[in-house]
Order: sequence, then structure tokens, then C-alpha cells
Amino acid sequence: MAGKAQPKPIEVFEANIADAERLVALTRALQNTRTYRMRRELRQAIGPVLKLPKRSWDSLDCVESGDVFVVMKGNGAIRREHFTEPELRPLLRQAVVAIAAAVESYVAEKACSYISEAWGKPPDRLRALALSLGDVLEIEAKYTRRLWGYREVVETYIEREASAHPAKVGIVLSTVGKKGFWPQIDARRRVPKGTSELQLQELADRRNKIAHTGDRIGSKRATLSIDDVEAHYLNAKSIVEAME
Repeated sequence: MAGKAQPKPIEVFEANIADAERLVALTRALQNTRTYRMRRELRQAIGPVLKLPKRSWDSLDCVESGDVFVVMKGNGAIRREHFTEPELRPLLRQAVVAIAAAVESYVAEKACSYISEAWGKPPDRLRALALSLGDVLEIEAKYTRRLWGYREVVETYIEREASAHPAKVGIVLSTVGKKGFWPQIDARRRVPKGTSELQLQELADRRNKIAHTGDRIGSKRATLSIDDVEAHYLNAKSIVEAME
């Protein structure tokens, strides 16, 4: 099992949640604040720069934000209405999924880092993990030091069970002997008791809604704003930092 040094759990979290940061930043940058279409004189100036035939200059249009100025050639499928907040929500939904995945991967890595410590006095949940005959035969055949084989079984279980949902976080971490940590996390964050669990539950529930129902309420898609996603993002970072 020796080899390259494994990244720290917090490093795994930061790398994964960076995807959400980029998605939110991209959504903000692409949200159009320009009311009117591109002026005629601007179309006539940009058309030659893009080396477009003169007959197509009139179809040019643009959207603009504080970060970008995007020119649309007019002969494609993209229109200015695609740069409104409702039309950009697919990016925000994927940001929510990325935030939840970052928490999930952190929990798995953090729990795995405690496995060696847990061997000394195995917690009840660790003792209760079941091994199939296939697992036993594979460990016998593959490992000289069988403890590494058992560790791999535990790691597989942790990776399978890990989630952003607070109940799953509790199950995974209690497997390696970590219990009763939520009050400490709330205290470190200076939030009322139960807040951290509630915030993670809201994140996990929204992620599941996006993944399993397309984020629908009846026949329509649920609303989702940049502020909503940023709240999930900030809560997730705060909770993970408190766990560290």
C-alpha cells in the first residue's frame, strides 16, 4: 500500500469545490445586464473585425455584464435570452451537485484517515461490517499482510456510504470511532445548535432533487439563484473547516 503521499482531506475538498466556484463565477459573468441589442454602428465596426460578410452584419447582437462582452453572430442557436438567470440555472444546478460532491469526498477521505486509529479499539459499527466469503478468499490470495485487505474493505464501504447528508456523515465517521461532533462544529462556527446538520441536509436534499427529478416541482423546474448556491457553498466550506 506504500506509494505516493495521499492528499489531505481538506486538499481533496478544496480541489473539488473549486468546480462549484467556477460554475458560479461563470453564471455571474454570463448574466446579461444589457437591455438593448447591439447598436448599428457597433455592428458595422465588429462585422469586419470578425471577417463576416457584410450581409450578415445586421444579425449581430451582444450581451454584456461587468466581466464580459459576448458577441453573437446571429446565425447560430444562441440568443440573448439564453443569458438570463433562468436560462443559466443549469450551471447553478451543477454547482450544487459539485458542492455536495466536495463534501462527500471530504467525508470519505477524512473517515479513511481514521481507520488505522480505529483498529486499536474497533467501534461497534466497524465490528459489524460484514465480509463475504469472496472478500476473505481475495484477501487471502492477494495480501501477505491481511490487515491491508481488511482496510481496503473498510475503505470501499466508506466510499460507498459517504454523502453530504448529515445522517450519512454520522454513520461514516462513527464507523471509525468519531461520534458526537455536531455540537462542536456548531460551536466552532458560532451558530445555533443543529444549524450545521440542517444546512448539510438542505444541500443534500437539493442535490438529490437535481440528480433524481431534474429539480422539478410538479411540471416546472424549481427556482435557483446565485445567492442560493453561494449560501450552500459558504455553509459547506464553513462546516468542513470546522471539522478540520
